[in-house]
Amino acid sequence: MESLTKKRISKYEAKQLFEESGIGDADSITECSEAEFSSVFKVVSGDKSYYIKFGTDPETSTLFYEKDLIAVELKMHRILDEHAAETVSPRHPKVVFSDTTLEKINVGYIITEGFDLPLKGLTFPNLESRKRMMLQLGQDLARLHKIKGNGYGYLQIGTEPTWAEAYKKMVDRILADATVLNVKFDSSRIYNVISRAEPILKEMDDCALVNGDVNYNNIFVERKKFTYQGLVNWGRAFFGDPLTDLVSLRPTRTVESNRWFVKGYTSVTNVTPDYKIRVRCNLMRLYIGLVMLTELEIRWKKNSLAYLKHRRIGRQALKKALVTLEKPFNEQTKGNI
Repeated sequence: MESLTKKRISKYEAKQLFEESGIGDADSITECSEAEFSSVFKVVSGDKSYYIKFGTDPETSTLFYEKDLIAVELKMHRILDEHAAETVSPRHPKVVFSDTTLEKINVGYIITEGFDLPLKGLTFPNLESRKRMMLQLGQDLARLHKIKGNGYGYLQIGTEPTWAEAYKKMVDRILADATVLNVKFDSSRIYNVISRAEPILKEMDDCALVNGDVNYNNIFVERKKFTYQGLVNWGRAFFGDPLTDLVSLRPTRTVESNRWFVKGYTSVTNVTPDYKIRVRCNLMRLYIGLVMLTELEIRWKKNSLAYLKHRRIGRQALKKALVTLEKPFNEQTKGNI
């Protein structure tokens, strides 16, 4: 996928840096075209596969939380590894090498053990195998959300003592980015619905670690048995509302539209879809829509296929969130989230 934020790296450079890491020889190397933000290469060395992922050039325009994502991703992997001996540890690729010194190249990079196949575009042998995989994904996300933090929000911009403060800070920052990039939003309408939902934001006290970027490109599947392997891309993770990961999987659809995913999630942790849950889901849908519509201007060429696709999804997500949040909350006691 042609992305404006990717560091331009040749296969030769990636191969050289991989082999200098001491892991082994790069028998084959392929750029991962599905990567949207960073340049990523899949490397086969002996009987193992690895991924080498590069940060963005320092002068590249990025959103407020996307600065030095390689360092952020390393922090998140360390947090995940700290819970590796616990049942709450979610499945994630193991980091086998990293370099953030900028001595060999002007960006940081990490090398992780490789998973098999991304879910996007994958054809399952039968419906049962897909149901099983989505069930496993739901269970894994529920385990992830059992990891708790001491403050809410993105570590790279500083956490806040409450989710209400962190959420408003995140919205403020993405709207500031939108202003710089000349992306127009109805800020008054956005802040009005947030103000109405503030009591529910203040009640949310589950400081969970969320991946923040659960989508079909980042969900990996084992190639032989079509079982769930794990999640990749942890640079956008933050501590906050765990419902974020349920919404981000399909931001324009209801969470319940993926029944087996929800069944897996609720088998590990109980979520009762009352009106407060629905409000929280739509607040995260609103934020995701703002991010998608803002990142367009620095991620893809204007009116390219990727640009138009993400604009359509972002608009649908934002509209769905605003329309629902503007309704009286007592009318949201029934229905889907």
